[in-house]
Amino acid sequence: MPRPTVSVIVTAKNEQKTVEQCLSALMKQDYPDYEVLFVDAGSEDSTLSIAHKIAASGSRLRVLQTTGNPSQCRNMALRLCNSDIIAFTDADVEVPSTWLTQAVSTLLSSPSIGGVGGPNKPVRDHNSGFVRAVDLMLATSLGSMRSAQSYDFREKTVVKSIPCCNATYRRSLLTEMGGFNEELIGCDDTDLGYRISRTGRNLVFDPEAKVLHHVKFSTIRQFARLMFKYGRGRGYASKRKKYLFSGPAIPAAGVAIGLPGVLLICWLFASLIPFEFVLAVYAFLIVGYSLTVAVSQRKLGVAFVGPVVLTAEYLPYLAGFLVGLFDRGPSRWSG
Repeated sequence: MPRPTVSVIVTAKNEQKTVEQCLSALMKQDYPDYEVLFVDAGSEDSTLSIAHKIAASGSRLRVLQTTGNPSQCRNMALRLCNSDIIAFTDADVEVPSTWLTQAVSTLLSSPSIGGVGGPNKPVRDHNSGFVRAVDLMLATSLGSMRSAQSYDFREKTVVKSIPCCNATYRRSLLTEMGGFNEELIGCDDTDLGYRISRTGRNLVFDPEAKVLHHVKFSTIRQFARLMFKYGRGRGYASKRKKYLFSGPAIPAAGVAIGLPGVLLICWLFASLIPFEFVLAVYAFLIVGYSLTVAVSQRKLGVAFVGPVVLTAEYLPYLAGFLVGLFDRGPSRWSG
C-alpha cells in the first residue's frame, strides 16, 4: 500500500546563517514521496538566494515569495499543497533523515491523532555554562510549564499544542480548521492546537520525532529579550482568544493582579514587610527548585545559575505579557 504524500512547509525571514543546513537536511529524508515548500517573507539578507541555489539542484524544493507574518505565509503555502499530510518546520531547524517517517507513522497509528510533534533539541553556537543551565531548566516542569516547546517528555504524550518548528498534521484537518489564525503574532500554533483539541482529536508528542533547533541567544540579556517576545505574543493572543488565557498566561496574570494588591497593602500599612515576604517566598521556591534539579541531574552549578535563569525567564515574560494585553496591533513589533 503506498504511503500518503507529504508537503513540508518552511517559513523564513533573514535566516541566512541556518537556512542551508535546514533545507539540505530536508532534501535527505528517507520518506519516499514528499515535497518541500520554502516561503521567504521578504528577507533582506542571502536567505532567498541560498534557497534558490538548493532548489536548482533538487526537484523536491519549491521556493515561494510573499510578505506577511508566519501564519499568513503558512496559509499561503497550504493553499498550494495537494498532499495528504502537511509538516511544518522553521529555517533555523535541522531535521534527521528519519523525521518524516517517524512523524507520519505516529500520525497514522490512530484516527484519533490530529497532529504529531516532538523534541526541539537546542543547538548553540556559544555553549556557555549559562546557556547549558537554560537548556536544563527549560526542560523541567517549572521552566517550561510542561510545554511541548521545551519540556523533556520521555514517552508519547497527549499535549495541548505543538510548535510549528516540529509539527505534522493531516491536510484535511488543517482545511477543516481553516488553517492558522492570521491575526495572531506568536501563539498561532498554540491557537491551532487548542482548536484541534476542542474537536476531540489528540495532539501527540513523540520523543522519537526530534529535531535540532538553532536557538538565537547566548547571554542573559538575549534570553530575557526572547522571553519578553514570547510573553508579548501570549498577552496579545490571550486578549483576542480567551481560551489562550491558559498555561503560562495564568501565573503571569496572577502576578499582574496580585502584585498591585501587595503594594497597596504596603502603602496602607506604611511597611515593606508584605512585599519582602512575597520576595522571600519566591526566592525560596526558585532556589529550592534549582537545587532539586541540580541534585537530580548531577549538575551542581545549576543550583547557583538556576535561580538567575528562572528570574530572567519569568520577569521579562510577565512584562511582555502585560504589554501584549494593551497592544492595539502587532505591526510595531512583529518584524
